[in-house]
Amino acid sequence: MKILVLGGGAQGRVVAHDLARARASDTITVADLRDPGFTAPSNLRWEPADLADAGALARIIAGHDLVVGALPSHLGYAAMRAAIDAGRNMVDVSFCEEDSLALDADARRAGVSIVPDCGLAPGLSHLCVGRAAAEGRADEVIIDVGGVAEDPSRPYGYVVTWSLPDLEQEYLRPARIVREGRARSVPAFSELVVEEIPGVGRMEAFLTDGLRTLVDTLTDVPSMVERTLRWPGHVAAVRPLLEQGRLVEELRARCSESPPRDLVVLRVRVRHDARWSERRLIERYDPASRLTAMARTTALTTAVCAGLAAESRLAGPGVHPLERVGRDERTFDAILEGLAGRGVRFAANGD
Repeated sequence: MKILVLGGGAQGRVVAHDLARARASDTITVADLRDPGFTAPSNLRWEPADLADAGALARIIAGHDLVVGALPSHLGYAAMRAAIDAGRNMVDVSFCEEDSLALDADARRAGVSIVPDCGLAPGLSHLCVGRAAAEGRADEVIIDVGGVAEDPSRPYGYVVTWSLPDLEQEYLRPARIVREGRARSVPAFSELVVEEIPGVGRMEAFLTDGLRTLVDTLTDVPSMVERTLRWPGHVAAVRPLLEQGRLVEELRARCSESPPRDLVVLRVRVRHDARWSERRLIERYDPASRLTAMARTTALTTAVCAGLAAESRLAGPGVHPLERVGRDERTFDAILEGLAGRGVRFAANGD
């Protein structure tokens, strides 16, 4: 099989390396303007391409069997559209601003499977929510997620592990939440509280726009929120930077650490009547592989899902965010087992 990875940045290069190691008989091609500098494995190659050029994007997709999207958010939707037009299945982690579900009818007509938001959150968060919802009607969903510096004393308690412009948009974009069965928007940073996270300590939590497709796919759940986690004091420190338009340059200058020793926390809680279920994931920078916790939880999730897609085990035609994928217990288990084999493991119900 010829597998195409669109984008060779922080996440795309990890996705490509993992796929090349796991699928030694396949050819893995990374398309990007810049050479990612791969030296191994032998089935991993680079093809120069301007992926903002619609014509170039269409041509390169048509020459492959499966597409994995790891582009900046502003290019993600066009790449999914191009995959449908080319008749190619796609797993995507771009976190595009547009509604990927709007492509569902076209994908079904084309017989194409599109799995969007296939990373950490949205991604693993939605996978866990979908599995919990399949086990009985959910009354409330709370997703807490954050990527921070492992050392809280670092500037802003933060270390750069993904796109700073996308982070800035996360801090500016109103957060969609569901309350009393109705979707509504509130300003980012709303409902700031400090939570005690088992195994980590005190972190501040605030509403952000991470529910995405859950708002439309789980319409029977009356209360849903996603909250971003940061070390205490982060919000007060970055708000002036946002107001001055200096967030990206300041974090790039002061939070670019080598190696980038980071910490990722994901906690998904789902209430069924009075009973809560919980899945919790805590990951740190791995010095052995030199992979950040963000790459391990984001890129490896994408790679595992792409591997299942290559074997036609992920989803049929249409747009299938991971909450839909997670409703199938065997597929849910396969994704978690794939991650566990790479050292990324969940704790369930407070274990």
